[in-house]
Amino acid sequence: MHNRRDRVRCRSRKRAVALLGAVLCVALATGACSDGGGEPAEADSSPSDTSALETIPQPTQAQLEAAGLAKLPLAPENQRIDVEAPTFSNPTEITNPLFPISELDSTIFSGRVDGQPFHTETTLLPETKLIEWSPGEQVEARVSQYFAYIDGRIEEVATDYYAQADDGSVWYLGEDVFDYDRKGFTDSFLGSWLAGREGPPQMIMPADPQVGDVHRAENIPAIAFEEVAIKTIDKTVKGPAGDVEGAIVARELHDDGTYSNKVFAPGYGEFFTAHGAEVEAMALAVPTDALEGPPPTELKQLFASANASLDAVESGAWKPAATSQEAASRAWSRYRQGPVPPRLASETERALRTLAG
Repeated sequence: MHNRRDRVRCRSRKRAVALLGAVLCVALATGACSDGGGEPAEADSSPSDTSALETIPQPTQAQLEAAGLAKLPLAPENQRIDVEAPTFSNPTEITNPLFPISELDSTIFSGRVDGQPFHTETTLLPETKLIEWSPGEQVEARVSQYFAYIDGRIEEVATDYYAQADDGSVWYLGEDVFDYDRKGFTDSFLGSWLAGREGPPQMIMPADPQVGDVHRAENIPAIAFEEVAIKTIDKTVKGPAGDVEGAIVARELHDDGTYSNKVFAPGYGEFFTAHGAEVEAMALAVPTDALEGPPPTELKQLFASANASLDAVESGAWKPAATSQEAASRAWSRYRQGPVPPRLASETERALRTLAG
């Protein structure tokens, strides 16, 4: 669930540093370098429940300079809380309330990027991934699948890997990125990385964030680099189903020198992002916002009618397509009489208008 907006926003910049990223592919945790296209070697030992490392390897000053990051206003190391090496005894139980990956089945975000409607869906997958993040140190990570759409067109698919340390902090262990062109074909894998192959694991959420804490949510120069400072805690925010207490506000420094403000909320994790005129906000989380009982009849009818309309269009059967589209609109109008998360309501109405066209 990390960096959906930033990935999409930075696609052209990532292309520009592709060659540099290959040159600087210094696997800080292993001392090896790969082209980023293969899987890490599987070790014979079982996942380690103790860490032989005391600190997480960090990019050198030379690496920061080569990636053009040396002039960034980075925090001194004594302000960072992500330098000590984590211990993973039960890594797949990710229960940190501000990043509860293993307790969230799905989340939907809505917003605007580059002046266009932006929609993302993140889903927890049933499998896990074994990652050797340091020689002899393995961790079993949860796998989260991410889809991003701009103006209704698929832009990116990614799988992200997360694990929770014994102290309750959540660590980011890599991502496999698939970017799509305007014709719907994969055209780039830039931004992909794996802990132990391209660099070290990175803390994405502290166990108990406090104002002034600093950590790097991404920490591989020329591939992915972000430094996060906690600015506010115990904030109340408006959620899809009402007020949510205990949120935090973080300021994220990007590798291009710009900043984003992010909100993380209990039961949701990442909740809101603002970067200039670009905004991404939580629309719905399951099971956090789920209603009791089976899906409403009107939503079942909406789903079935919309699919029937699309099937008819593909067959060139325009009259049945129009009939099904009208049935979908009627089902939505009936359901819309009750409470609906506002960001989902606007997206559904826009989708129905597009379908009618």
